[in-house]
This record gives sequence, structure tokens and C-alpha cells, in this order.
Amino acid sequence: MLKLKCKDAGFDCGFVVKGKTEDEIMQKAAEHAMKDHAMKPEDMTPEMKEKIRKLIHKSWF
Repeated sequence: MLKLKCKDAGFDCGFVVKGKTEDEIMQKAAEHAMKDHAMKPEDMTPEMKEKIRKLIHKSWF
């Protein structure tokens, strides 16, 4: 299981996304960012995606 914490990306937010693959995490994180942080698809630059992808880590629970 993989996990990403929104606060690790610099937001004051308790959202945590878990998934089996990095792509699953990235999709859920993008949906959350657009819904709850008013980000737009064009805000998700390749550089931003790579920064977020590096924050994904293994979760033991």
C-alpha cells in the first residue's frame, strides 16, 4: 500500500490518500487538489507532478 499526505505537499490539510499504485495516488491527489484547494488542471505541471510523486511512500497500515 502506498500513501500521500496533503500536508507533505505544503498544504495545511489533513487529507491522506492511499492506493496500490503511484498512478492511483496521483489521480486521487489531483481530484482532491482541484476540489478542495481550487487548483486547475493546468496547475498540475510536469514539475508539480514530479514533486508530488516523490512524496508518495509505502504505508504499513
